[in-house]
Amino acid sequence: MKHVCAAFLLISVTLIGCAASENPYHTVTAQRRVSPDIAKTKHLAALEAIQLSDWDTAESLLREALTADVGFGPAHNNLGKVYFEQGKFYLAAWEFEYAIKLMPHHPEPRNNLALVLETVQRFDESIAQYEAALELQPDRPELLGNLARVKIRRGDSPQEIRQLLLDLILKDTRPDWRKWAEQELAKISIQ
Repeated sequence: MKHVCAAFLLISVTLIGCAASENPYHTVTAQRRVSPDIAKTKHLAALEAIQLSDWDTAESLLREALTADVGFGPAHNNLGKVYFEQGKFYLAAWEFEYAIKLMPHHPEPRNNLALVLETVQRFDESIAQYEAALELQPDRPELLGNLARVKIRRGDSPQEIRQLLLDLILKDTRPDWRKWAEQELAKISIQ
């Protein structure tokens, strides 16, 4: 019993120490709708920086957009994308969750949050987000492919994965994803 208590104490102190050393993340704080026009302009400039993979510039522009209008959901979503590309998964997830609150009927922030969760191997939560995104846009091939991929990674039943792959083959026009789905379907058929 002493060893269990000592181990619990050590783990508790370690976790508390780690939590205390990290600064909690907060998104940009500003008054809502200070200047939506500035937010949109900065957002468009950030999209250009994202196309060039200039993550630092994109991050700066998106933070400026959110300072102008903290309620501009696309800027939160794209700031999450920038953080994801930078490997800042906690920050990316936070921004995607904020974007989901601001844009509850758009599947993209949910898909993006699911990608983060999949990357950090939180497969159950990732699947829940992909499925929620699919409820909003059921025929979107990207969502079908992502859901199939994470279910394969999690080791789900071949029957469930088979149907997702068949749907993906029927609906997706991207040759690389169709080829991937056909290869995965062939692996399932062999089992």
